Amino acid sequence: MRIVFAGTPDVGIPVLESIQPNVVGVLTRPDAQVGRGREVSPSAIGQWAQSNSIDIFKASKSSPELVVWLQEKSFDIGVVVAYGALLPSEILSIPRHGWINIHFSLLPQLRGAAPVQRAILNGDTLTGVTVFQLDQGMDTGPIFGSSTREISPHDTSDGLLAALALQSVPLLDQVLHGIEDGTMRAHSQESEGQSYAPKISKDEYRILWDRPSHFIARQVRAFHPMTYTQFRGDRLAILLASEAGLNVEISPGQYVMDAGRLIVGTAFGAIEIKAVRPAGKKEMTTEEWLRGARLIEGERFE
Repeated sequence: MRIVFAGTPDVGIPVLESIQPNVVGVLTRPDAQVGRGREVSPSAIGQWAQSNSIDIFKASKSSPELVVWLQEKSFDIGVVVAYGALLPSEILSIPRHGWINIHFSLLPQLRGAAPVQRAILNGDTLTGVTVFQLDQGMDTGPIFGSSTREISPHDTSDGLLAALALQSVPLLDQVLHGIEDGTMRAHSQESEGQSYAPKISKDEYRILWDRPSHFIARQVRAFHPMTYTQFRGDRLAILLASEAGLNVEISPGQYVMDAGRLIVGTAFGAIEIKAVRPAGKKEMTTEEWLRGARLIEGERFE
């Protein structure tokens, strides 16, 4: 079948590579500012398509030009992975088999923009991928198939997302072949068990030490590598942390050293910080950071 792929971040690249021989066009979001230098750059999917000489259309919303471009592709089906916007009805109806979406949760659980991050933050132990038919709702269309995966206590959102993207490839292949030969039928989503995974706000990246240690440990994993605290007026990214398991009395944000380990108090329990990235510097272990930071008694993380 002739396929148009719609996606923006690099999580879609394994899927795009798996269907590349059938892809006749790529729809992605417009170039955006990225990195500390805020340079305007194409999306990861846009860069991949360009390097593989695949025709690209960059769109922030529907337009007559986009509709014409899609119609000219004469494609049979659209495949969506993290495009970043809802596709309007005039676009959904263009391909013969409509559009299918790969969503990184077990629908109807965690519909929305950030299912992997929310699953880790919630303390879930099971997730997966779902391939479903797009309709005009937010991840509400009928399901072709799904595949489950356990969430380990050490999974970070970026690592888990990459693993789920790879896991979706054989499922997508099965669905596409089933749609093509007429043996695959989608079934409506269950009415029970619906939950939502709203878009992440920047405020959620900051650690509030007056929360319990189990929540902060999940927060570091869920928003890796963006979670941070304030120290001496600068942002300090916390890249690796876990519950300390120490029976000590430390107030929220207060730190102590225990056998070379950096322990920080929370509302309930304590956190051991294992890897950080100071503002404007590279990632380093806590031991490396401590050699240069020269902590002073009485200082706190804010």
